[in-house]
Amino acid sequence: MKIQRFLARAGVASRRKAADLIKKGLVKVNGEVVDKPYFQVDPERDCVEFKGEQINLPLEWTYILLNKPEGVITTASDEFGRKTVMNLIDLDEPGLVPVGRLDEDSEGLILITNDGKLAHQLTHPSFEIEKEYKVVLPRAPGYEIKTIEQGIKVGDDYLKASRLRFGKDKIIFITLKEGKNREIRRMLGRLGYRVEHLIRIRIGNLELGDLSQGEWRKLTQKEVKNLKELCYGF
Repeated sequence: MKIQRFLARAGVASRRKAADLIKKGLVKVNGEVVDKPYFQVDPERDCVEFKGEQINLPLEWTYILLNKPEGVITTASDEFGRKTVMNLIDLDEPGLVPVGRLDEDSEGLILITNDGKLAHQLTHPSFEIEKEYKVVLPRAPGYEIKTIEQGIKVGDDYLKASRLRFGKDKIIFITLKEGKNREIRRMLGRLGYRVEHLIRIRIGNLELGDLSQGEWRKLTQKEVKNLKELCYGF
């Protein structure tokens, strides 16, 4: 197994970030610094360390659904001491990391897991896993807002929603397959709309439901099975 994949499956970081950590010389295998992401390791025999701590693949994967409140950072830790999604979970299990990003001023569904393979499938743009958001605007939207389904140029980026549907009054629902930085806010801002509230309500076939802000629960076996069927096709 490549060391990059090992770190991702252990929940240390995404594959892309794991490659950066390796190149920085922060990873050792059997006491020796490794700086090549494709270096091969045997999880059964080799001792892998990250920043001096031994890293092991979990014996069992853990899957957590969290309703993130506004003002909480979507990261495993924060150098400025800000509150993170991990501060909301009272579980002492190795390798847990949030899957994907959700802006500090947004709220809603966050998946936290130590299953790096599933996390990669859910976040990499090539797999086109849907993320759906409930958006509250300061005024009722006009039909021109549907243009984000065709795509619009915002700065140097071309941004596009997979689907937009109208809710009641000032509410719309937007589905994305590739989540770029603050994509919804930037698209709507380009059309003259300010976002009052942005709530992620679905990732793939996993729904937020009636979970209160700041609360979390473990996924059911059926939810895990359905997610894996969506990602892997079995």
